[in-house]
Amino acid sequence: MIASEGGALESSAFSRIGSEVGSRGSEDSNPLNYRADIDGLRGIAVLSVILFHLSRTALPGGYLGVDIFFVLSGFLITSIVHHEVQSGDFSILYFYERRIRRILPALLLVLGATTIIGALILLPADLIGYGKSLLATLTFTANIYFWRDTNYFARAAEQKPLLHMWSLGVEEQFYIFFPLVIVLLVRYLPRAMLLAVSVLTILSFGLNVLALRVGGASPAFFLLPTRVWELGLGAIVALLPEQYWFRPAQAGVAAFIGLILVFTGIVYPFSPISNIPEVAPAVVGAALLALSGRGGFPRANRWLGSRPLVSVGLISYSLYLWHWPIFVLLRYYFVTDLSATETAAALALTTACAVGSWRYVETPFRRKRVSLNAVLKITGGGVCLLAGCAGALIVLDGLPARLDREAGAINEAVDTNYRCPTFQYVPFGLSRACLMNLPSRNPEDADAVLLGNSHAQMYAPLVTSILADHGWRGLLVPANGCLPTPLSNISQACAAIARQNLDGVLALPRLNTVIIGLNWRHDANALVSADGKPLDNNGSAALIFALDDLIDEVRHSGKNVVLIGPIALPGWDVASILSRQLAFGRRDGRQAFFDQADFERFFGPAIAHFRARGDIRFITPHEVQCRQGRCEFLLDGRSLYSDSNHLAAGELWRFRHMFNAAFEF
Repeated sequence: MIASEGGALESSAFSRIGSEVGSRGSEDSNPLNYRADIDGLRGIAVLSVILFHLSRTALPGGYLGVDIFFVLSGFLITSIVHHEVQSGDFSILYFYERRIRRILPALLLVLGATTIIGALILLPADLIGYGKSLLATLTFTANIYFWRDTNYFARAAEQKPLLHMWSLGVEEQFYIFFPLVIVLLVRYLPRAMLLAVSVLTILSFGLNVLALRVGGASPAFFLLPTRVWELGLGAIVALLPEQYWFRPAQAGVAAFIGLILVFTGIVYPFSPISNIPEVAPAVVGAALLALSGRGGFPRANRWLGSRPLVSVGLISYSLYLWHWPIFVLLRYYFVTDLSATETAAALALTTACAVGSWRYVETPFRRKRVSLNAVLKITGGGVCLLAGCAGALIVLDGLPARLDREAGAINEAVDTNYRCPTFQYVPFGLSRACLMNLPSRNPEDADAVLLGNSHAQMYAPLVTSILADHGWRGLLVPANGCLPTPLSNISQACAAIARQNLDGVLALPRLNTVIIGLNWRHDANALVSADGKPLDNNGSAALIFALDDLIDEVRHSGKNVVLIGPIALPGWDVASILSRQLAFGRRDGRQAFFDQADFERFFGPAIAHFRARGDIRFITPHEVQCRQGRCEFLLDGRSLYSDSNHLAAGELWRFRHMFNAAFEF
C-alpha cells in the first residue's frame, strides 16, 4: 500500500486529516496535480479490506480492496517515474529514499508493537511462525513466505498477525524492478513503451489464468508474476497519451461503470467469463476511475473526492498496517470470534493507532523533517533489531518456558501437516507433481504414485520413508481441493483434473503401485458427474461407485492399488484452539473426540465395501484413534491433527505398521 501525505496539522485527529483535502493530499497522487478521487478510492479499498477481515459474510469481496490498491499503485508510481524520467529529474537513489521514508517508519512501528505483544501471548509454534514471517516481511518476501505457508482464505490464516504483509511484498518487489524498466524503455524504446508495458501486463494476466486452470490458486494469489498485471493496468492508464483519454461525456459514463464494477466486485465477487479471475471486474473498475479523472472530473470521481472518503484514504496505509495484527491478536487471545463490543473496541483501537502513526510517524518522515542520515540510522537500526528478535524467536523454539507443558505439547502440532517443498515440484502433464524418493527428478522413473488431494499429501512423509525402505521411487500427484476420481467429483472442473492426472499416472512406464488418498466425508448432494450432473451420495454411494471405477481402471492397467481409508476429522482446529484454551483458561467444553458410533454410521458402509474387495490393499487409519467408543483427536497428550482436518506430520509414525503391511505385495 502506498502511504499518503497530508498538509496542515490541526487539533483533532480527523479534522487534521480532513483539512488536507484540497491541500497537498498524497505526495504520490500525482507529481503535477493532486487528485482527491484517488485518495477517496484508497479509502474505499482499505475500508473494504477491513470489513472483510471483520466478517467475510458481510462483505464477501472485500479482499479485492488490495487489488484496487495494486491498480492505483501502478498508476501513481508510473506517473511519477515516467514524468521524472522524461524531464531528466529522475534519480533511482532519490526514488528509493522516498520509498524508505514512505514505507519503513510506520511499518517498523507496527512490527515492533506486534512483536512485543506476540512474544507475550503467541504460543511456541505460532511464535516460531511469527518469527519466520517477520523475517520475510523485513526482506519484502512475505508474499513468497505465505505462499508456501498458508491459504489466505483458510481459518488458520486468521492466527497469523503478519499475513497482510504479503501485499507489501508484492508492491516492493514491483518498486524494485519497474522503475528500471521505465528508465530503459524511455532511453532505448520510447515509442514502444506503452506497447511493452501492455505486453507485460497481458503476459502476467495469461499466467494468472493459467495458474488458476492448473490448480495453482495459491501462487496466482501471492506471487508478483501473476499479480503484476493489476499494477500493469494502472501503469497503462498512466502512460496513455492524452488523445486516448476519455472526453467529458465518455468520462462520466466510464467513471459510472467503473464505480459499479468496483462496488459489485467487493460486494459480490464474480467472474464475467469462464476462467477469468474474479478480481478482474474490480481491477478494471479501478482502472476506469483512474482514467476517467485524467481529462476531467466526472460526478463519480467528485464523489470519490469527498472529504470523508479522502480522510480515510489519507491514513489508508496506517489503517492497513494496524488493523490485521489488532484483529488477529484479540481473536487469538479470546480464542473465539469477537463480540459486537469487542469489534467496536478493535475498530476504535485500529483507528487511534492509524491516526497516531500517520500524525507522528508517517508525516514527519515524509515531510523530511527528519534528515536522510537520521532516517537511514533509525530504519536500519529498526530492521536489524527486529531481524535479531525474529531470529531469537526461531532459535529459542518460540520461548516454550512461558507455558504449561500440556498446552505446549498440543501446540507443537499446529500447522505441521506436510506440504511439498517448492524445490521438490516437477512438471507433470498440465500441472505438477512432487518428488518422493526420486533422485532422478524424472516422473517416468517412478515405481509408485501417491494420488489424491491434501488428504493424500499429508501421508507423503510416511509413504516416502516406506518407499525408501523398499528401494522404490515415488511421485505425489496432487489435486488439492478435488477428489482423485474422474467419474464423479466435487465439480466438473475437478473431474477433468482427475481425468488428466490419472491418464498421466497410468502412462508412467515403470509404475507398479498407485496409493489413493482423499477426504471421505461428503454431503448427500456434494458430488457431480463428469458432465456436471448432481449425484446422490447418500451413504457415500456416489463416492464408493467413483472409487470402484478408479480402482478398476488402475487394476486393469496391471497396477497394484493401495487405498487409504477414512479417519475421524475434528472439523475444528484442535491443536491451535485447545492449546490456547488451556494456556488462557478459556475452555468452552467442546469434545476432543468423535463418537465412534457416529463414525461407523458415516463411514461403515464404505469401509465394509473396500475391506471386502480382494484385489486391493485397504488401510484403515481410524483404528489408531478409535477405541472404547471414541475416536480421539488427542493421543498421549499430543494432537493428532495440525488443523481441522489434516494429520500432524509428527504423529504419522502411529500409522506406520498399517502402511508397512499394505506394501507387502
